[in-house]
Amino acid sequence: MATINRNIEHLETILKELAEAVIVCDRNGRILLYNAAAERLFQNSGALSPGKSLYGICARAPIEHSLRLLQHHGTGRSRFKPEESDVRFVCATADEELLVYCRLSQIHSKNGQGAVFVFSFEDMTRQISEMGRQGHLLETMIRDLRAPITNLNAAAENLKNNPEMEPEMRGEFEDVIFRESAELTRRFETVVREAENITNSQWPLFDVHSADLIGCVIRGLKEDAGITVTMTGVPLWLHADSYSLMRVLECAVRFVHRSCRVSEIDIEALPGDRRVYIDLIWKGASIPQSALDSLLETSLPDALAGLTVAEVLARHDSEMWSRKHLRQGYSLLRIPVPDSSRQWKTAAGPLPERTQFYDFSLTGGTGELGEMRDRPLSSLQYVVFDTETTGLNPSAGDEIVAIAAVRIVNGRILSKERFERLVRPRNPIPDSSAFFLNITEDMVREAPSIEEVLPQFISFVDDAVLVTHNGTFDMNFLKRVAAESGAGLDNPILDTLLLSAVVDKERTNHTLESMGQWLGVEVAETHTAMGDCFVTARIFLRLVELLESCGITTLGEAVAASERVVEEKKRSS
Repeated sequence: MATINRNIEHLETILKELAEAVIVCDRNGRILLYNAAAERLFQNSGALSPGKSLYGICARAPIEHSLRLLQHHGTGRSRFKPEESDVRFVCATADEELLVYCRLSQIHSKNGQGAVFVFSFEDMTRQISEMGRQGHLLETMIRDLRAPITNLNAAAENLKNNPEMEPEMRGEFEDVIFRESAELTRRFETVVREAENITNSQWPLFDVHSADLIGCVIRGLKEDAGITVTMTGVPLWLHADSYSLMRVLECAVRFVHRSCRVSEIDIEALPGDRRVYIDLIWKGASIPQSALDSLLETSLPDALAGLTVAEVLARHDSEMWSRKHLRQGYSLLRIPVPDSSRQWKTAAGPLPERTQFYDFSLTGGTGELGEMRDRPLSSLQYVVFDTETTGLNPSAGDEIVAIAAVRIVNGRILSKERFERLVRPRNPIPDSSAFFLNITEDMVREAPSIEEVLPQFISFVDDAVLVTHNGTFDMNFLKRVAAESGAGLDNPILDTLLLSAVVDKERTNHTLESMGQWLGVEVAETHTAMGDCFVTARIFLRLVELLESCGITTLGEAVAASERVVEEKKRSS
């Protein structure tokens, strides 16, 4: 213990001398140490205190993702390759006031005390604004030279055409002026091109979670009366200049509000071909390109040194366009931005294959639907949920260690309407589960029990229809706990596994990955309960479209069709 205390004192001494904001945490995000620079950066946060959670200061999702990547890195990585020993990303503060660039490193203890995680933070708002100002001033200075150069050429032409000058002197003077002006013009054009290249190449692009970026946009527009902005879809990783892109999105929302006279706008991130499409979606007509041209010429706030929307998009090798949306009567404005390579990284090993259950006994049937039986599928609210467990068999002692859920309203995945909880199991997590779980014993040691989490989950669900994939598996666990605690969980349930069999009776592979390929849904992040929720939600919305094309339009019809699949499977087994 004396050695540990001496190490902590030594680390505290080092941190005091650093100008960079540094916070040291354990693997659960609990703050162990921080320096004065961190106090200055997060001065408005009351959560910066030893023992408190880092998630009270910064957004949870990108930090948890980065912690998982570090914890599952191979043991043979090189200490001399930063890209293998740390993770860098941009995230929002919990109050969404700032976007901060973060470098996360893991320090392993030599005495068996476990690892600690060192976070260094930098306020990207100030840095990006200053770089933008410098670049813009340089470009302006060079641009201002164009007028005198043009005047020099004009003067040379006038001199050349002046017949009053002595011929010999006139010829020499003309040659010098024309030669130098031509050279100056050539150099000027070269400097202009080089300045543009330097500014574009040095403009910092970092990984940022779309949920953080869009959350900051929504916060920035909160004071604008009459505009309701909703984040929908599945959060994705971008590689972008977060601050300037945020300002572009704010400007675009205001433009759509004014030009299309709409008060409700959705913002959604969609995966593309190594790009992420950021879509602004509204009910009404699309915007003509001539009108968009005026938006592109709009200067952004002073913090960006007067950069225009078009200049920021150019730095992202991007553009924007407007067209009709797939939803009837809706339109979109689309901005493609660079993808992040971490979109496709997965930390854990392959999950053990869950048995495909064709059993409706735990999910209820048409007799329990009440007045919801005849309601159209498109009119219902849904909560898509998933669990992570220590194994596949609750009767053998396997337990829930995480529950996640996301809400669907009016055919839209409401990204911010989500539920995500770690659960402390009664028994230690078996070593055999560590290979495929993204959750460690340390992460759940201080988490609430399932008896505490289940009522919170039931409250979040409210009267929505539950949606799950291979739902009997999850309900086996939840119903067992509900029965023991007396909690009620009797909402109608739709299972995407059963619905896929309704739509395509010949289909035999009903894994999320296979269904994603079949339905054109990117499966970018799996092996986490929240990641699987988002994938299942997108698959479910596609299945609803296919069900309606098959004449199945109400909840009662969808449940009855699922029951028929179960009966057919029972007869054929």
